[in-house]
Amino acid sequence: MDKRSKMKFIKRIVVGVFLLGSCNAMALDLEEGNHYQVLPESVQFQADKQVTKIFSVNCPFCYKYEKSVIPEMVKNLPSTINYDAYHISSKSPFGAEASEVLAVAKTVGEAKYKAAKMALYAKIHDENTKFATGDELIRFGLSQAGISQEEFNRLKGTPEVKQLLAKWDQGIAIAKIQGIPALVVNGKYLINTKSIRSMPMLDEMILELSKK
Repeated sequence: MDKRSKMKFIKRIVVGVFLLGSCNAMALDLEEGNHYQVLPESVQFQADKQVTKIFSVNCPFCYKYEKSVIPEMVKNLPSTINYDAYHISSKSPFGAEASEVLAVAKTVGEAKYKAAKMALYAKIHDENTKFATGDELIRFGLSQAGISQEEFNRLKGTPEVKQLLAKWDQGIAIAKIQGIPALVVNGKYLINTKSIRSMPMLDEMILELSKK
């Protein structure tokens, strides 16, 4: 999706939250190729009854989603559907370092993960900061999460962190299909974000795709 299309989508969703947020979503007749596409088997991943966001802190549209779309979407999910987010290491600059910081923070605690993620988003996009090195990004992210360099060095090589990074990078191949942010249901169905007209419509799409 190009920059203009992404901006139009985000604006539609935000408007939809206010105009249609209190309305019941009408049943959708989902069409493959229009509302969603089935991912090639080679890039599908195990995530039954889950909607997964593929993102990077280097992506400005991911930041906009984080603030205006994702909170409402997660709030509206039924108890039978889980939510997860995969930060991909492939988007430069220093995507791998950002993933390491976030993965370590995630294993320490959800609050620390969120603090590091939102601080990196704001530093990169609100303040237009360009980190000179990957180590500089790591130091900043750790400081915002309240994690010491020593703790980071101890945890980054653990099986838990390595497994988390490998899981997140399953999103790299998916990002090449439609760009990011990307929303995937059940690890198999990639939502065509250009087809979404409102928040209730997105909610209904996720629900219907989760049943497949």
